[in-house]
Amino acid sequence: MAEGFYLELDDYCSFCSYFEPDIEKVDITTLGDRARSYTTTIKCINAYKCKRISENMRNKK
Repeated sequence: MAEGFYLELDDYCSFCSYFEPDIEKVDITTLGDRARSYTTTIKCINAYKCKRISENMRNKK
């Protein structure tokens, strides 16, 4: 059985003031299931910005 939730977040996402959730819900119900099943992926809309900031900070060291 598939996991229900996936967090696609990096360590630097913790306590970030730019965090805005981007939630993707996929129906994975199969024929014969009594109840609907979903996987939910949670990531940040601004992830690409923060990744670049993090890379720039690492490169300046």
